[in-house]
Amino acid sequence: MSATFADPTMRLFAACASILVLKMSFTSLATAVLRNLRGVYVSPEDYAFRGRPQGPPDEQIERIRRAHRNDLEAILPFLAVGLLAATSGAVSYRAAWWLFVPFTAARVLHTVAYSLGLQPWRSILFGIADLALWMTAASVLVAAC
Repeated sequence: MSATFADPTMRLFAACASILVLKMSFTSLATAVLRNLRGVYVSPEDYAFRGRPQGPPDEQIERIRRAHRNDLEAILPFLAVGLLAATSGAVSYRAAWWLFVPFTAARVLHTVAYSLGLQPWRSILFGIADLALWMTAASVLVAAC
């Protein structure tokens, strides 16, 4: 085992970060696959390339695309502050577990809720993940000061 993964907090961050990156990659792939299966594209040149007239957007594809865009706004900052928290010692393993695991679970479930149009669950899960992100960032800021 490398020295990086000797620290349990770093292992926890690496596991959560990997799950989140795979989830983001899956939503991107799901959008592309559904676009091709349903013949609903994002730009006029895609329709022209396939010799099809431009049609209306598909709500399911748009939901998954919006979930992916929402991930970019939440997961990318988590990857940065989570890495800082894990490598700097700003949070203990126990605190990291209570920040990283709920963030990861909430973001995975948020995508499911967003894709299925489940309110208020989508908003609740967004709030849980945001709270964990804010607390992680605050921990890093306190440790840095």
